[in-house]
Amino acid sequence: MNVAIACGGTGGHLFPGLAVAEVLKSRGHEVLLLISEKQIDATAVGNRTEFRVEKIPAVGLTSAAPTQLFSFLAKFLNGLFVCLRVYRSFRPEAVLGMGGFTSTGPILAGRVKGLPTFIHESNAIPGKANRLNAFLSQEVLLGFEECSRYFPKKTVEVTGTPIRNSLRDRVDREQA
Repeated sequence: MNVAIACGGTGGHLFPGLAVAEVLKSRGHEVLLLISEKQIDATAVGNRTEFRVEKIPAVGLTSAAPTQLFSFLAKFLNGLFVCLRVYRSFRPEAVLGMGGFTSTGPILAGRVKGLPTFIHESNAIPGKANRLNAFLSQEVLLGFEECSRYFPKKTVEVTGTPIRNSLRDRVDREQA
């Protein structure tokens, strides 16, 4: 199965996305990581070759001022079209958004293509992007049960927050 994971923008979105990607890859799936154009995302992903990695134009909406809104819409639409183009070659069978401004375009592109879409919220209180993305997703996956009250009309499943293999392997449970 081909799975696209939108997980860039901040470490709180990127690293859980990498953890999910590691598990999917270990189970024989192909993974596309969609990250922001921020240098920190590229640095965090590094030279990993087990995943296809694509940078997508994305920016958060910080103000409703007309100039900010126009700039946001232009960049958002550009990111949406980049996702649609990338999906044509990768052919994902599902899209997972990990939250943040980088995830909305890929989730919407997934809906446009008729793909199953999911979001994961690692925080106890969801951010603006995932509150919006929930309307575009079939299911909401949560790190904390308390977060379910923010998604009353959605199917939610508490999965916990994914942790990368590199963290799991370095610390034994008693030390933690």
